[in-house]
Amino acid sequence: MSLPTMHSFRRLAVSALVLAQGLLSSVPLLAAPPPNEPIRVGSVSTLTGPGSTVAWRAAKAYFDAVNAAGGVGGRRIDYQVLDDRADPQAAQQAAARLVADPGVVALAGGSSVLECAFNHAVYEKAGLMSIPGAGVDPACFGSPAIAPVNAGPYVSTANALSFARDVLKHDRLCVVAPALPGMVDAFRDIVARWAIGRAGTPPTIDLYRIEAPLDGIVQQVAARRCQAVIYSGPEGLAIDWVLKARAALGGVDHVFLASVYTSGVLRAVGVSGEGIYVLAEFEPWSGSSLQLADWRGLMLARGIEASSLSQGGYLAAQVLVKVMRGIRGPITRASVTEALRTMQPIANSLADEPFVFGPASQHQPHRSALPLRLTNGRWRIAHARWVRFEPKAEAPGIPFGR
Repeated sequence: MSLPTMHSFRRLAVSALVLAQGLLSSVPLLAAPPPNEPIRVGSVSTLTGPGSTVAWRAAKAYFDAVNAAGGVGGRRIDYQVLDDRADPQAAQQAAARLVADPGVVALAGGSSVLECAFNHAVYEKAGLMSIPGAGVDPACFGSPAIAPVNAGPYVSTANALSFARDVLKHDRLCVVAPALPGMVDAFRDIVARWAIGRAGTPPTIDLYRIEAPLDGIVQQVAARRCQAVIYSGPEGLAIDWVLKARAALGGVDHVFLASVYTSGVLRAVGVSGEGIYVLAEFEPWSGSSLQLADWRGLMLARGIEASSLSQGGYLAAQVLVKVMRGIRGPITRASVTEALRTMQPIANSLADEPFVFGPASQHQPHRSALPLRLTNGRWRIAHARWVRFEPKAEAPGIPFGR
């Protein structure tokens, strides 16, 4: 499946909003549901096609466990997951279905490379809040209706730069990022924002098309004589990068984002990956911390792969359940939205910082990462402290909420 162009992104996003306006005009006022009616929670996720993830499966596993324990106030959770197939039109149609159903009180646990870009305005108009298990595109972090539980690729790129400069003590830093529609400016902006007020050589940024062979970009980056490469991209391409970059970039430290922190990468790169770094956005799933016990037990029981994505889906579902259990009175779309906007921060065992939705015009509640290194075939913690990006000044482009 080919990726949409920037022109088609804009055209389809406008049509999605028009469609939603028509649907919303026919949605009845939200009344209190019958006492035993299920609580409907939705998700627009990539189940099939490029970028499919397990985040929604982890969220479903958590909701199923809640249902088995009696639900929320005696009401079970009906989790409705719609597949966007990594296709813009499918994403907008899925969102329109969920928005038009007044019984859908919130969205949680989803993960999609494009869903936020097309649907954020629809959710804002409908007053339907979304807690993605993994936010990817910039709109996930720039909407009053969306608050992902993960740090995402942009803040994580800044965290990787901080780790390479402040901990590994490298000066010449090179960022390699995918040239995906809507994401190019966000990567450029975060690199520029990270460099504000910092001494040393500003990082370079090279963009690659995900459908093109990596050989050309590998040689392009090698010519820059980098001391460290920060690579942002999906797991499959990252594996290809590791295997192809070893010869051209021998001796250069590589820092990858959370999408590469998987058991699949361990199996695929073998000794070629020895020494690479990854950033864990949550408590490292490969560790033995007791903080992982509940999440790990549930993932094992359901046969879901341990990964940052399954942690994010689980955490998004957990946050929503905690918020709904704190609501006094009927659990409706309006009451859940109000509860999220007025909530106090919720601490959790998987993240370095508490989650809060709040009333801001955009949300970036999670900003931390813990570096790990591939050593003797295992992921091992490479730094004793979490790295946390704090922008020194605002810059044009994508806003990052608090």
